[in-house]
Amino acid sequence: MESEIYTYLIEHNIGKDNMIKNKDLRRIFNVGNDRSLRKIIQNIRENEDYYLVIGSKSGSNGGFYVCVTDEEVEDTIDNIRKRAGQMYRTCHVLEWKRDLSWK
Repeated sequence: MESEIYTYLIEHNIGKDNMIKNKDLRRIFNVGNDRSLRKIIQNIRENEDYYLVIGSKSGSNGGFYVCVTDEEVEDTIDNIRKRAGQMYRTCHVLEWKRDLSWK
């Protein structure tokens, strides 16, 4: 599935202006849910054989695309870093709550 989606993005979604929405990509490849597609995109991003950077933008106006500029790559890295930071903060809050409830 990774290879097919990677090839599709290269053929149809070059640059941020040509991004495809998550739901449309899932429909084309019959991927059942958002989490499954995000895992496929993660696999593509982490596989050295797929050397082009798959960009993404979160939110209702978001989607996936093949990065063609340094700015698009940086925007994608910033987007992922922001999401990671939110998860990290949530972990701290949950640890704090855990520590309070076990005292």
